Amino acid sequence: KFHDDKSLYTGAHADSRSLQARTESRKSTARSATYTPDGEEVTAALLKRVFGNELRQAFSDYCDKDDSMDGKYFLKLAKDTELVGGAVRDQDVDLAFAKVKEKDARRIGYMQFLEGLVVLATKKGTSLDEVKERVAASQGPILTGTVAEKNKFHDDKSLYTGVHAYGGPTTLDTDKVTDLGRHLDRSPADVRGVKT
Repeated sequence: KFHDDKSLYTGAHADSRSLQARTESRKSTARSATYTPDGEEVTAALLKRVFGNELRQAFSDYCDKDDSMDGKYFLKLAKDTELVGGAVRDQDVDLAFAKVKEKDARRIGYMQFLEGLVVLATKKGTSLDEVKERVAASQGPILTGTVAEKNKFHDDKSLYTGVHAYGGPTTLDTDKVTDLGRHLDRSPADVRGVKT
């Protein structure tokens, strides 16, 4: 009964279009529009008018290869320029990145980067000019490493004991046994070990 009556089909089986047609319709679905903190819809003309190419160097500094940026470096830029904090969390930056990128893409270009900054400015509640100033003032990725804490037993060599303080054997010792031939008798013997 369920196989023959197509009105009872559910899910992908209920959609009579081919798989390719369904995939194409999903790809062509337009993403939601982005708006500035002032309520103006974001267009390419607006992005060029507000940002121009002033942030191109900052964008390039955070691109790990070619001229596109992935989500990790978009988050790094947001943290380094202090756009993260207050109302904006790491997850919000990831969501902004997902909103501006193409559906199947993993990287964004310069115009999408600018649109992502607009999304962050809207979420943070700051003006586009303030975001532009922060990003333009960026000197590239801020790299920090872990610095080991001081440890008196490691750092102060006067506290070393044992082999570390007095030294130990080396591979160049000449006064030690280096040839086992002096200590072993390898002369012929019978099956019971009696020398012949």
